[in-house]
Amino acid sequence: MTYHLKKIAVGIETIERLRIRQEMVFKDYGKIIHTTRNMPKQKDQLIKTGSIFWIIKRNVLVRQKILDIISVIRSDGSKGCEIELDKDLVRVIPTPMRPFQGWRYYMAVDIPPDLNLSNLENEDLPEKINSELIKLGLY
Repeated sequence: MTYHLKKIAVGIETIERLRIRQEMVFKDYGKIIHTTRNMPKQKDQLIKTGSIFWIIKRNVLVRQKILDIISVIRSDGSKGCEIELDKDLVRVIPTPMRPFQGWRYYMAVDIPPDLNLSNLENEDLPEKINSELIKLGLY
């Protein structure tokens, strides 16, 4: 079985803002990491085949391949884990998602397919317009 994670990109309004934040993390750590409190039980499967799907403005918009998950002790002494992510943000068909705390598993049968931007003529359309056109089946 293939496992993935879904996570709300807290404080992020656009895919570009997520990219900028991750570039800042990369400059500080030499890799893109997301720190979280709970270690996924399906760690091995996530590292082999999983991605993290980012929820921005209540829609799943992009995913990133999970490269590694390591256990860490945080600065306050509590346990946590770092999820190392690939640099590539892969757009997916925008999919509405209700808010939740932390992360959740995202089963392979439920994940949105990748959005093949190479087939689109107007890549510079604002994300909200792209999202609405896709939902309506017009793009």
